[in-house]
Amino acid sequence: MKKILLVVGLIFLFAADAQASKLDAYRQMLISNSYTIRYENITPPPRVTNADKVELYGKSGLAVEGNDYMLNKPKCGLITCEGQDKYEEVGEGDFYLCRLSKNVEEFFFTKYKHGNGWEYFGTRKNRVEANAKNYLARLVEGESYGDADMSRLLNAILPANVKSAQQAEYKFIAEKNLSDGLTCEDYRADFDGATEIVRYYFKGNTLIKIASASYHKNADGKIDGRKCIIRIDTFSNSPDRMLLRLPEKVQDVTKRRKS
Repeated sequence: MKKILLVVGLIFLFAADAQASKLDAYRQMLISNSYTIRYENITPPPRVTNADKVELYGKSGLAVEGNDYMLNKPKCGLITCEGQDKYEEVGEGDFYLCRLSKNVEEFFFTKYKHGNGWEYFGTRKNRVEANAKNYLARLVEGESYGDADMSRLLNAILPANVKSAQQAEYKFIAEKNLSDGLTCEDYRADFDGATEIVRYYFKGNTLIKIASASYHKNADGKIDGRKCIIRIDTFSNSPDRMLLRLPEKVQDVTKRRKS
């Protein structure tokens, strides 16, 4: 009996080792709300329409016809988080959409290059007003990590008990050795008649790239799909505290109730 229990114990031990993932360290950073991530979405989704262009936060008089942000260009993203405070920005070159979450409040603004420095626009130039943090959106849609692609692919690695209500379940498929000393972990999800395969690339234990391919059948029965490639420049457990507050020249003009 002791021998049987020993064998069973070894089986479970080896199984646990086999399931050990290089993503575990990154998963823990997200769960612990302590990280800094810098990335480039090399293949952002194409714009279907520009009808929403007037809704962009931006400086007064923004010339939308000449605004590079409207084009389907690679987008750079930055997210840093410590506890309940988080800063996100997505943009390209000299124009970024920004969100700063502080405890129960959120500030939305843009930053754009002007001369040798940055200017900011929220409700007005260099002024912002707080919005109540949208907890319902997080419960339904999951945590935001910059753009929609990065948010989906990072939410995909979170455990079931912290996933959002609408997040598909991504199941581990395989771990592989690739050329040039790289390794990868593959995951798959099936949802709404579509399938997505996600591959997380590692150099040693460092996450360097995420790639995904999704496909589905159109109404006419033809297969359609999309690929996504994200380069990871930084993914560390060190929050950038300088970004977890409003820029020095930005004034908070929120009218708050006195307690």
